[in-house]
Amino acid sequence: MAVGLIEAALARWEANDWHTYDELEVNCTGQLYRWLQEARRTEERFHVLGIQIEHVVLTPEMMEGLTSVVSAQRPDLYISVQGGGIHVEAKRLLSTGPWCRDYVKKGMSRFVSSSYGAGEALGLMIGYVQQPTGQDLLPRVNDFVKSHPAMGATHQLRGRAHAPRGAWHESTHVRDSDLPINLVHVWLTM
Repeated sequence: MAVGLIEAALARWEANDWHTYDELEVNCTGQLYRWLQEARRTEERFHVLGIQIEHVVLTPEMMEGLTSVVSAQRPDLYISVQGGGIHVEAKRLLSTGPWCRDYVKKGMSRFVSSSYGAGEALGLMIGYVQQPTGQDLLPRVNDFVKSHPAMGATHQLRGRAHAPRGAWHESTHVRDSDLPINLVHVWLTM
């Protein structure tokens, strides 16, 4: 249902010409949040879902008082249904500069380390593509995944069935002290 909600939100956002104040991640996520809320409000099948923005995620170590809460991470969005939910992390993507590295090291790795999605089997990554096409991004992101000490070649992104908006990928991650997590990635060329 969360993927369906995202698809419905993307259709609305696209119909609004991907309008956002600027290309900063927080402003793109603000618009994604707006259209998620609109899709939830107008489509009855999504009424059971809750959508939250920017809440602090406490790790099991923080809950036990073994680690300071000062370093708590915040995912961009959280889509929930009674008894559980899915963390959504968003990052900008551009084939030059640090953004592909940040997508992996400041996005995906938080799921792999269980900073995000502890005890959850599914997470969502949104990539805001900040260039005309995203065709050269996958090899760059996968190079950073392959060289990441907690990931490696088996964690690389692979294509997912074509969706009407964006490039969809998925990746599977075995975690040391948690159950494995599957990440669904959608990259939006805005």
